[in-house]
Amino acid sequence: MCAMRRLLGFGVVCGLACSWNAPHDNPLDPSLGGNIEGRVLTRRATGIHGAEVAVPAAGRLCRTDSTGCFLLLGLPAETTLVFFSCPGYAPDSARLGLTKGKIYSLAVYLNGLPYFEECNVTTHVYGRSWPPDPLCFLSLTATVSDSDGEPDIDSVWFEIPAVGRSGRLLFDPNTKRFVHTLWSESVPSRSLDTLVGQEVSFLVADKEGAVVTKKHPGVSRLIYELPVPVFPSGGLDTVWVDTTFVWRRFNVGFGVHYRGEVVRIEGGGPGAVAARFETPGSSDTTYRFSRALLTPGIYYWTLEAVDAFGNSSRSAEELFRVR
Repeated sequence: MCAMRRLLGFGVVCGLACSWNAPHDNPLDPSLGGNIEGRVLTRRATGIHGAEVAVPAAGRLCRTDSTGCFLLLGLPAETTLVFFSCPGYAPDSARLGLTKGKIYSLAVYLNGLPYFEECNVTTHVYGRSWPPDPLCFLSLTATVSDSDGEPDIDSVWFEIPAVGRSGRLLFDPNTKRFVHTLWSESVPSRSLDTLVGQEVSFLVADKEGAVVTKKHPGVSRLIYELPVPVFPSGGLDTVWVDTTFVWRRFNVGFGVHYRGEVVRIEGGGPGAVAARFETPGSSDTTYRFSRALLTPGIYYWTLEAVDAFGNSSRSAEELFRVR
């Protein structure tokens, strides 16, 4: 636990705009014992409402008001530990030497914990012309926030204890998510089947050293059957006008929707993505495509079938020409 930043001092006036009307559980005369007043704040110096302030040795506690202020009166005049906690923040403590009739004033800055907004584990099987075996990989993604601000997020990583795999997720500025790709060749037996049903832990650490873990049930499904484009295909078809892309219905016993992507060939290799499309559901087998989106040249397109969990399989590239 990182040491908190504190403002400590004796005095009758808090100096933190705290009121004697702050919540407390004992309205004793402050001259009868040791007394503590103060404020519990975020790292951004805003008050935390409802934070618990506890002195276990005296069996006393209170909660902060809407501005983060608190007041405890009539405590034993001795050295004592005070604990501060609130959901979503790392707890902290302070050891104070209290004197009868004096008010000990302090400000406590709690470290806001990072948290996961979303975690996903999906599998992907991509057909390819060469080598003939499909490319298989696991995609791990996480959306992470921190109440102290995004700069306070230090690192995000995953662990799959059952197969002894772990790795760091890197931030993708385009999607605003942390991502990691785990290739099938890097897991035991060189197959993603090993990961089916294996729990995945996502972990995030902030710059204060606090670590938060979120469990994910892991791989739900692998879709090895590939979609089959019908037209255009084989590298011999030519598109002259608006045309309809056609494929075989993907009949695997569960619902999918389709994503298509058209890529222009430039310099003998893949260039920019020229167009994308997406269909609503499993019954779709065609998509009407506007010829105006494509300038003359050589292209390829792929068709991807995606299930309700985000797992997918994708056809190999199918070449065609545009005149």
